[in-house]
Amino acid sequence: MTMASETMDELRKPPADEPWPQGGIRLNEEQLRARRTRSIAIALALGAFVAVIFAVTIVRLGSAALQRPIYMQPAQPAQGTK
Repeated sequence: MTMASETMDELRKPPADEPWPQGGIRLNEEQLRARRTRSIAIALALGAFVAVIFAVTIVRLGSAALQRPIYMQPAQPAQGTK
């Protein structure tokens, strides 16, 4: 057998009636706590980045963001029509 076919045999799923093998890496409590802390830090950093980009966008648009040109105003119904 070649190296690739041996690797593929190892990665193959078991039949539907057999459970998955119980191998793999088990993380201890300290490692799980460190992973959770890293995940929270990444989420907070991403949220802060989004907030900064939003704030910069609003500041750059300035008050012009609330004032639309006349050609972008909603259409007014014609007088005398129902």
